[in-house]
Amino acid sequence: MIETLVLKKAIVRVPCAIIEHKGKVLAGQRSAELSFPLKWEFPGGKQEKNETDEETLIREIREELNAEILIVQKLPITSKDQGWREILLVPFVCKLRSTNILLTEHEQILWLAPEDLPSLDWTEADLGVIKSYYDYLASRK
Repeated sequence: MIETLVLKKAIVRVPCAIIEHKGKVLAGQRSAELSFPLKWEFPGGKQEKNETDEETLIREIREELNAEILIVQKLPITSKDQGWREILLVPFVCKLRSTNILLTEHEQILWLAPEDLPSLDWTEADLGVIKSYYDYLASRK
């Protein structure tokens, strides 16, 4: 009898925020110590057990930016298969409720016009989020 070892792929759900403020969008540069060092991303983080996407996002933005957000619209999920795990990015368009941002995890943040987002070196999964965001913007016109 031949036994087969089947490894279960980890699926990591990561709600993220496309934060709009005064016509600009917030981009965060990942820490040099994290995976994908110094790449750009939309802030957010891993979902914990028994959290909704929205609860995760509100918690993560408080932890990463010391900011409060208002969730406006959920966008389509973007996935990135890394072989041993699959990242599911769950993007939400958000507005800032507080503007005193304090960075706790990112190297830096930038506020960019939506059309300038592609000028940064984004993580691969976040590139799909940008496309969904552009589709969202086009649907509002």
